[in-house]
Amino acid sequence: MALSMAQADAFRKGRYYWAYDGRWGFPERPRPESVDELWEDPVIQELMTHSVLDMNGVSRAGEEPDVLQTAPLSPEVTREVFGSERPTRADYDRAADAKWDVIQDRGYGCYVVLYREDTPDEIAFFGVTGD
Repeated sequence: MALSMAQADAFRKGRYYWAYDGRWGFPERPRPESVDELWEDPVIQELMTHSVLDMNGVSRAGEEPDVLQTAPLSPEVTREVFGSERPTRADYDRAADAKWDVIQDRGYGCYVVLYREDTPDEIAFFGVTGD
């Protein structure tokens, strides 16, 4: 559910690669009206969106994730990267560079639960699906 919500938010806010914005050599055109319309485009199918929209599933803790799946960070990695097993949004933002070191390879994502006053507050997704 959290992945679907993050995807809907990214689509609604236009936080994804759009090949037709005039910068990439494709003719300009407006963004699609729906996620389904987005994925009907063969260029987007090939180049992806470079965003959480590219993730098609969630792996369980301890499982080896498949390509285009997002996986939870282990408590050990969470502590190493964010300084706590219960990181806050501020911890996540401070680790802007360090968090990328845990990504296996292009096509994989991770997620971490962020806390506010020791209570789960949001889930942050990050990964690499494009160049």
